[in-house]
Amino acid sequence: MPIDPGAWTDAHCHLQDEAFASDTDQILERADVFGIRNLLVNGTGPDDWPRVAELATSRPGVLPQFGLHPWRAGKPSSDWENRLKTLLFRFPHAGVGEIGLDAKLTDTPMEAQRHAFRIQWDLARHLNRPCTVHLLGAWAELHEELKREPPPRFLLHAFNGSPEQVASLAKYPAWFSFGGAAMRQTNSTKLRDAIRAVPDDRLLLETDAPFQHPDGKDHRQEPAGLLKIAETVATVRGIPVDALRRLTAENFARYLEKGSR
Repeated sequence: MPIDPGAWTDAHCHLQDEAFASDTDQILERADVFGIRNLLVNGTGPDDWPRVAELATSRPGVLPQFGLHPWRAGKPSSDWENRLKTLLFRFPHAGVGEIGLDAKLTDTPMEAQRHAFRIQWDLARHLNRPCTVHLLGAWAELHEELKREPPPRFLLHAFNGSPEQVASLAKYPAWFSFGGAAMRQTNSTKLRDAIRAVPDDRLLLETDAPFQHPDGKDHRQEPAGLLKIAETVATVRGIPVDALRRLTAENFARYLEKGSR
């Protein structure tokens, strides 16, 4: 999975989303101007996986992941698991994601979420792939899964936990990614302390584009917005922005390398 080792990395976005259907090239051009050249694009289900695959094969810097999002785990298509395996074999360096557990923003039963999560969690482990996790209000459920063997690397995207949860999860091969909430909640002591608590070698940045714009849901986020997030995180951690770029580039390369054969 080739990456630009000197560039900024958007560790979680949805470039396949319909919000970008009419101007994908312009979105990528703007990102490139700002030095954002590694985009980890996460699928959410069988209907958008083909677009993720298309982007990964036609756009330099687009790195694919394929997964069933917890919001869509209630009534997935009967062949989703086989289709997921097919794509992961087709793209031998792709990760598994976006998967997850959500006790707050969906009415999908937790039992159904955990069933889909476990299938994909185990698949990432068996194939030795990195795995991106969406987690909201389901800390206990995640820790139950961690009692079993986790994947070789997993990324907690849009991390919103406490410093204590950082310490607990950092015992595992967990990466922590911060996005728009890092800007919207700059007055949150918990969030600032969590950003500071992440070990240097486990920190990543993301946009979750087109979602999580710092100005609210009525605004479209895009990968070029990563630099404002980086400025906020650098300030909170008390390091220069360019040092943060180098640090996150190294972390992302290691995250991918350790998760692939």
